Amino acid sequence: MIFSTWDFFTHNKEAQKIISLLNIITGQSVVEIGAGKGLMSFAVAKTVDDSGFVFSTEHDAEKLNKLNTKAVKLGLKNLHTAKAGEDSPNLPDKMFDAIFMCKVYHHFTQSAKQNAAFYSHLKPGGQLAIIDFEPRWYLKMSTPKGIPASYGGHGVYKNVVIDEVQQAGFKLKQMVDDFGGGMYCAIFEKV
Repeated sequence: MIFSTWDFFTHNKEAQKIISLLNIITGQSVVEIGAGKGLMSFAVAKTVDDSGFVFSTEHDAEKLNKLNTKAVKLGLKNLHTAKAGEDSPNLPDKMFDAIFMCKVYHHFTQSAKQNAAFYSHLKPGGQLAIIDFEPRWYLKMSTPKGIPASYGGHGVYKNVVIDEVQQAGFKLKQMVDDFGGGMYCAIFEKV
């Protein structure tokens, strides 16, 4: 129970930061990549209201089922889920105002394909926010399998994220070095 309350508090705080940084408002269409329990997606869905919508992606079918069940209990009719692919989030093109992810990018084994997909899914002027952390020596043993060596271990260097995402055609709009919890937030714009 303590951890559930802590998760809710932490994710809600992170959601409020990302809502503010991306200027998410009523009526927008937003995607959370790797939504996990969906706590950030729920907060964003409440912000965009019924005139907007949120897609939450996940690899794990069980997590998607739990997320759907919780969204129904919360009455969030504007929240939809999609099973993410290895190299694409499997979403429609040119449909979204914003895409965000938290502690997900450092798991990408095919970041160039993912970044190209994000670019195609966003409307012109759409924003991509990547919240992650730099590699940490004490997480070395739990480094995700198949990630590029340039990530540096469990985590991903800010400069690597910036370089890879800009190669997909995005422009760096803002870098928040201290997003909280030892994480940074890189915000890009589709140009």
